[in-house]
Amino acid sequence: MIQLSHLTNTIPVVTENIPSFDSIALGLWVKVGSRDETKDERGITHFIEHLLFKGTKKRTALDIAKEIDSVGGIINAFTSKEYS
Repeated sequence: MIQLSHLTNTIPVVTENIPSFDSIALGLWVKVGSRDETKDERGITHFIEHLLFKGTKKRTALDIAKEIDSVGGIINAFTSKEYS
């Protein structure tokens, strides 16, 4: 069954429990995309999306990817006209 709840800051959270699955999937959508950019900002949403894969001061992008891969995970992102 799919359930909709909200965090205390009103962010909606959609969950589905499938008892026969021993895994999880996590997605995060931000309601901003290329449609929201001005002429001078064209491409900024896509650029910011790519920054998510650049790593941190303590862990490189490769370190993060290897850690996620080591447990069977996949990391990916996208930008559309309405969402990122």
